Amino acid sequence: MTLEPDTSPSMDKSKRILAKLLGPEADTGRFEATGEPLDLVVELLRDVAKCRSTRKWVIDSFGIDPGVSPATFYELLEIPRINFVETLNRDLEIQVVSLKETRKPEDPVSIGNLNSVLKELYRTLNEVNEKKVHPVLFLIRDMSEEKIDRVSELIASIKTMKGKLTGFLLTSRRVKVLEDEFKNLFPSEEARPIQPLRSSLDRVEQELVFYRTLREFNGQWKALGLDLFRVLKNEELPNLMDNLEELGKLLWNIVYNRPRVERSLELAGISFADSTSLFDENRVPVHNF
Repeated sequence: MTLEPDTSPSMDKSKRILAKLLGPEADTGRFEATGEPLDLVVELLRDVAKCRSTRKWVIDSFGIDPGVSPATFYELLEIPRINFVETLNRDLEIQVVSLKETRKPEDPVSIGNLNSVLKELYRTLNEVNEKKVHPVLFLIRDMSEEKIDRVSELIASIKTMKGKLTGFLLTSRRVKVLEDEFKNLFPSEEARPIQPLRSSLDRVEQELVFYRTLREFNGQWKALGLDLFRVLKNEELPNLMDNLEELGKLLWNIVYNRPRVERSLELAGISFADSTSLFDENRVPVHNF
């Protein structure tokens, strides 16, 4: 049975928008010939354009690329939630497969692979947000991974100088030397409420627990170049989470609707086996407007 061409006003509008998205050199007739809904093709190509703008914002703001390269993805397979995936074997039984054992470092990153990275990264950021017990972080402005251990040493030393009955009465000068070092390490105005250090040992230790968590997460995401200290210093954690969530939703919408417009997406140059096609304007020239 031959399908009658759709000559409705909505079809004409979709064709005009598709021509604007793909440029004047694109043959929109090839897309129409698939019989697939052009309005959905337009929606998904617009999602591709949004993916690119969101990715650019994350790169410009944080220096990390959510459109991970094959080499970066291979390093991120050290994270179990990214490495291990469930798949069906020939007997339709679920098997857990290690991607690190089944792929090469140069293998392209599929859109599904990319989605798993974004989900895990968002989970990490959400955990950071939940572990941030205190709304005010007195030390974050000057804090770095390198300072964590030294502050721990300063606290431990000061605690040993506190007498059970005399307090710091007999060791005040020695404690003052350590407190001056602490003050030099954290000169920002935000740290003033916890000076002198002897009066806020417990509060500072609580912050250190949180900073050790940040250091651990930075290590996990080293391949991506994530710096959570920088994110928190700039008070950008909510923005980063929102943009990663938006990128994940866009990817999910493209994947979910793929079966309905698969041939059209292939004509546009999108390969679900290689997420680079989503971000490479030379492969998929989408003109946002």
